[in-house]
Amino acid sequence: MIRFQCDRCERTIEVEDALGGTKLECPDCGDMNIVPDGDGSGQDAGQRRASEDRAAAAGFPPSSGPEVQVVVVHPALMRANPLLFLGVVLAIAGGLGLVVWFGLFARESSLRWLFWPGVVLLVVASLALVVWKVQKMSHALVITTRRSIERRGLLSRSTSEVLHDNIRNIQIDQSFLERLLNVGTISISSAGQDGVEIQVEKLPAPDDIRKIIDLYREL
Repeated sequence: MIRFQCDRCERTIEVEDALGGTKLECPDCGDMNIVPDGDGSGQDAGQRRASEDRAAAAGFPPSSGPEVQVVVVHPALMRANPLLFLGVVLAIAGGLGLVVWFGLFARESSLRWLFWPGVVLLVVASLALVVWKVQKMSHALVITTRRSIERRGLLSRSTSEVLHDNIRNIQIDQSFLERLLNVGTISISSAGQDGVEIQVEKLPAPDDIRKIIDLYREL
């Protein structure tokens, strides 16, 4: 028999030797634990697990131990819509230019009336950029050592999550332009569901995100 303590609640769990090296859910707190190998325990077994942990070897939090947040990824702003982003930036620059020129240097010009259109253009473009940024920040893919979580909303909150052990498929969709800009849509489905449970568009470096998730999956 193998005896070990839960990483989260420290309850002593006893299992058959055949379960050594597998993942087991704690009956008390539900935390997923890696069962020590049957040929050793304590510090030596912990050192062996750490050396075999792909996530830890890649410089990320180890898959064993308490659940911790690994990374939070928001949809890209500029790379997702480069032309629209450029247009908004030019509008802000144009409005600011009109305000500064006709407000400070050309007060006697017959075109001074352009000062007010400049103010309107500056305010509207700036508000559009702020709203756009808030929309991007309100949508995120959160990766922990146990789960992938799609999070929506800032004041209100809606989430959808999939345990890494239950992930059946990770799909990345990219158009030609998105491949050039290194953004894409990530869709995650689990073995217990028929459809896609998590889908986040315009994420930067989607292949790198998939590699991080794969570090915590049983492949």
